[in-house]
Amino acid sequence: MTRLLPDWFVERINPVPDEDDLPVSTLELFFDLIFVFTVAQFTALIAYDPLMGLIQTVLMFGFVWWIYAGYAWLTNVIPPERPARRILLLCAMAGWLVIALTIPAAFKEEGGVWIAVGLLVVVLVHGLMYLQAARAFGPVFIANLVAVAAVFAAELGPDGVWRYALWAASAVIVWTVPIWHGQRGLNLHPAHITERHGLVVIVALGESVVAIGIGAAGLPIDADLLVAAVLGLAIGACLWWSLFVHDLPKTEHALTATKDAVKRVRKVLVGLSYAFIPVLVGILVTAAGLKHAVGHAMEPLDLASTLLLSGGVALFLLGTAGLRASMPLPRAWERVALAAAVLALAPLGLVNTALQLGAIVIVLVAGLAVERKLAARVP
Repeated sequence: MTRLLPDWFVERINPVPDEDDLPVSTLELFFDLIFVFTVAQFTALIAYDPLMGLIQTVLMFGFVWWIYAGYAWLTNVIPPERPARRILLLCAMAGWLVIALTIPAAFKEEGGVWIAVGLLVVVLVHGLMYLQAARAFGPVFIANLVAVAAVFAAELGPDGVWRYALWAASAVIVWTVPIWHGQRGLNLHPAHITERHGLVVIVALGESVVAIGIGAAGLPIDADLLVAAVLGLAIGACLWWSLFVHDLPKTEHALTATKDAVKRVRKVLVGLSYAFIPVLVGILVTAAGLKHAVGHAMEPLDLASTLLLSGGVALFLLGTAGLRASMPLPRAWERVALAAAVLALAPLGLVNTALQLGAIVIVLVAGLAVERKLAARVP
């Protein structure tokens, strides 16, 4: 294979030792900003039609998150330090922009074949670059291409169940790869991979603030607007606190302490890839609920919006419970209990929007305070 590739492309890359710094580059930060638009498109789908929008989002997000997280893995082993690598990542960014632009058309009658084209671009760039560092990535690359083929079949075929089934198949194809792929030959730097996944969450949380702004567009500046906006920001702050103050620093330490490369990769797969699906989808769902809540703080919400608010936060917390269980970190059950408590608050929104938002903030603050006290008791 290497004889068919140009000399500037073929190179031997060794993983950065754990004790060496591997900082996240500014290009990677730039790359992550594309995800803002992607998240905004998914949020808009859910806000417009909570049921069908959520189904469509989950189906598309299954494949989109797999390959997007794959770029965090890619820059972990191939830092974008050379011009050729930077240009290829910029090409991938163009592919991601096409994906984001065409998300709303994916399940429309006219189809959105361009989303499949965008996915093909990002999969090709990702796979060809990754193969420079790890030949073991070959089977994963093939699976990714098969999943892209399923998306092409979905978008070129008839509208309806066929499209939903093929999008689901694309997600199943990629997420079952770790079952038959042994993960040998793949190496990851703990600090970098943890930070990159954390940055994606920051981007998604930032989009939830943008959702507040979009929901406020054209509305009068009054208590209905300001109370809901401030409480929505407080919810986002609590979610940030729960992950970045409590969990991600300990996750990095747990990964660093895992010296076996295969075990480390599996922990990253379960804790930062699989578990981050509910984390990120939870943010999307919460943001969609906030779009409905802003400007209506003193009014009751409809059932769908109340479920979006409480359900999104609960989903996020369940994802962090999965992260804790996978590392493993102590007291994953606390997050499950906290998620159940937040979900139980949904009926409050049927009485008053601010009541539900305020109750969610109070429960989150109290739950995080209890966690801190219990953690302090551990010697």
